Amino acid sequence: MNYSLLVFLVVVAYGAEVGTQTQDAFILAHKQPLSTYAVENMDFVLEYGLYNVGDKPAHKVTLDDRHSFPTNSFDIVKGLLHVHFEQIPAGANVTHSVVIRPRAYGFFNYTSAQVTYYTDNENLHVSVTNTPGEGYIYRQREYDRRFAPKYTFFLVFLALITPTTLGSFILLQQSKSRFPAINKKKST
Repeated sequence: MNYSLLVFLVVVAYGAEVGTQTQDAFILAHKQPLSTYAVENMDFVLEYGLYNVGDKPAHKVTLDDRHSFPTNSFDIVKGLLHVHFEQIPAGANVTHSVVIRPRAYGFFNYTSAQVTYYTDNENLHVSVTNTPGEGYIYRQREYDRRFAPKYTFFLVFLALITPTTLGSFILLQQSKSRFPAINKKKST
């Protein structure tokens, strides 16, 4: 009994000591597409999130994702794929968005972005974001066929149905005018 109590107190004391130790800056990073579909010649939005979960600020933070979206396959519409933040305080977060436009369709592998930062003692840390994986970039024509509004089909349908419906309505009105007495007998 006394032995188990002693072990319990040692474990509790060790756990309290580990919990009170200060931790350097530690950045968690994620990369997430905000657009539902990637379509050639249409905007595709990506969001990067950097979270400093450490107890000290991170200095000279750099986010680099230029290798994931080469300029021969993608146009950068808005934002930068190489971003520098001077400091991210402890417990703070930073988000960054980029709008790109794919030039071609087909399968594409979205790789991770690289994050580098320095801690207070000038140690360089290198980490990577999550990898969304392989995705498909739709052809513009295929995307329009599957997801675009079908107003033209509804207008053609309306143009085809209007003559028969209008003709039936005109015949009904003519028969009502020919037999007015039957109509009045039913109403009284």
